[in-house]
Order: sequence, then structure tokens, then C-alpha cells
Amino acid sequence: MDQFGISELADWLEANNDKLLDKAELMPTDKVLAAVDYLKVLAQPAAAYLPMKQGTFDREESDHKLNLMADDQPLSQVEDRIMVNHVDGSITKDELNFTYNHEPVFEDGYQAKKDLNIVKFGLEVIGAVATSGHLETVTAALSKDAAVTLIVASARFRQWQEAK
Repeated sequence: MDQFGISELADWLEANNDKLLDKAELMPTDKVLAAVDYLKVLAQPAAAYLPMKQGTFDREESDHKLNLMADDQPLSQVEDRIMVNHVDGSITKDELNFTYNHEPVFEDGYQAKKDLNIVKFGLEVIGAVATSGHLETVTAALSKDAAVTLIVASARFRQWQEAK
């Protein structure tokens, strides 16, 4: 992954939106994990967060945007999502502010389309500033919980795709 890879992944997800929802194309979770790793927001490799206990993440790394309700359950079971919905500031002054909102993905059962949109839109917003080459500024500004949401949402969507 490089500074353009995040935007390219977001564009690919958008171009393949219908195929992903029709399960004709699989969510490239490996590329989402690579994007999160490239951002260097989290202390461990992205793949380590799915099995991590919610309580461990909450105590050791979370910025407390996610509602982590079950200390003994893995992060892969989190039903809360944080969508990266906007970025503003000045990249040339190394001042970025991401804004977030909670997304109810499990109202009336799992809603795969919402998880896809969270990943797609989050990567689009993050990718817009990642292409600037100011990785340290992006890393400092991005929420750890939002990065974990990208991991969890992409994995949960892929799980939904692979279910019979």
C-alpha cells in the first residue's frame, strides 16, 4: 500500500459496489488491512485486532468513540461502527480534523450495505488526504476506533458474503 492505494481501493469498492452486494466479488479484506497498516494509527498490525478482546482494546488503545459493551468478546463482534464522514483543516499546515458519526449497522438485523458504505466512504475521505504525502499528519488526526471500525466492518461484510 502507498499513499495512492487507499483512494484506489475506495474507487474499486465504489466501482464494484453492486457486485460486492450481490456476492459476485468478495470484499478485499487483505487490502483494507493493508490500508489500515499503512496509516500507522494502531499499535499492532491490523489483523491482530479482530481476535483482540474488546476490554483489552478499550483499556490499552481505544479513543473511546466506539461503544465497547462486552469486555470478553473479540472486537470482531462489535456491533457499533464509527464512520469517518468528513475531513477539514489545512494539510500544508499539518492541521487536520476528521469528523465521525455512529452508524447503526445491526438495527433490524445485520445490514451489509451499511458496513460496505462505512468502509467505502471512510477510505474515500481518508484517501483524499493520504495522497498528500503528509502521512504523519493523517496518522495523528485519525481516530484509532475509526481505524478498528474499517477492520471490523470489512471483515463482517466478508463474513456475510461467505455465509450460505
